[in-house]
Amino acid sequence: MFRAAILVCFLLAAACTSRRASVVSPRRTVVLTDSVLRCGGSDTVRFGRLHSGEVGVSRLWFENRTSRPVVIVSVTRSCGCTSLSYDAAPIRSGEVRAVEVSFDSRGEFGWQFKRVDLFFAGSAQPFRLFAEADVE
Repeated sequence: MFRAAILVCFLLAAACTSRRASVVSPRRTVVLTDSVLRCGGSDTVRFGRLHSGEVGVSRLWFENRTSRPVVIVSVTRSCGCTSLSYDAAPIRSGEVRAVEVSFDSRGEFGWQFKRVDLFFAGSAQPFRLFAEADVE
């Protein structure tokens, strides 16, 4: 009886620990270098499965590893269902700044692949963020 009680406590503790660990998501960082600003770069934000009408929001961080401040000067989108929220202040060298990408699935069905282009001051090519979702 005592062993069974210990086993139950152990299993409950393990289950609680694993649930907490699955909630923690790693901080997603995009590193801006001189090469990325010169040649462009890309990353994909995967929203997974959404029901039609849901809005997916994902946060990621831009880390400036150049020797000068970096500024987002404009954003273009492949459709109105995506948006990007960001601070227009310069990202100083060594600084990390959060941006939020959102995808509004209203009126969309099936697999969706959208594009958001970020233009940085002095960069030759845009940084492309792709938003991917499967809308039911």
